[in-house]
Amino acid sequence: MRHLALVFPVLLVLTACGPAEHADLKGWMTEQAKGMKGKVPELPRIEPFPAVSYEAETYLSPFSALKIVTKDAAADKSSPDQQRPRQPLENYPLEDLRLTGVIVDGAGPHALIQTPPPNKPKHVRVGEFMGQNFGKVTAITRDGITVVETVKDTSGAWVEREVPMFVPRDGGKK
Repeated sequence: MRHLALVFPVLLVLTACGPAEHADLKGWMTEQAKGMKGKVPELPRIEPFPAVSYEAETYLSPFSALKIVTKDAAADKSSPDQQRPRQPLENYPLEDLRLTGVIVDGAGPHALIQTPPPNKPKHVRVGEFMGQNFGKVTAITRDGITVVETVKDTSGAWVEREVPMFVPRDGGKK
C-alpha cells in the first residue's frame, strides 16, 4: 500500500508534463522550419605549395662570429694564406695530435706527431703546418715544439696564438 501511495503522485506529475503543454511552441518551431533549408558551402580547393629546394646550408649562419665584421677586421691584412695546399696534419684538430718525441740529427730537429689511431706517427719540421687553425711549427727543442695558430677573434680580426706541445716524461704511456 505504501508503494502505491508513492507511485501515484509520481505518475500524476509525469502526466502533467505531457505533450499538450508546449503545443504552441512546437507549432511555431514547425512553422519556422518549413522555410529553412540546410546548406553547407563547398570547401575551398586547397592548392599545393610549389616545391622549393632548400639552399640555406650554403649560406653563413646569422649567429656565426664570422658574420660580425668590424672596420678593423675589414682592414685586417694578416689573414693566413688559404690558397696554399694543405698538409696531411691539417686534417686533424690540434687537440687530437700528440707529440710523442723529438729527434735531433745532423739535418736538424724534427718531431714525431701521433695522429688518432690507427695511423703511424708523422715527422714534422720547423715551418710545416698542423691543426685546423693554420697552425705553423715555429720551434722544435728537446722538450717539445711550439705551434703558432692563426684564428679569428670575436671582432673578426686574425690573431696569432702560441700553443706549446711537450714531450711526455713517461714516454707517452698512459
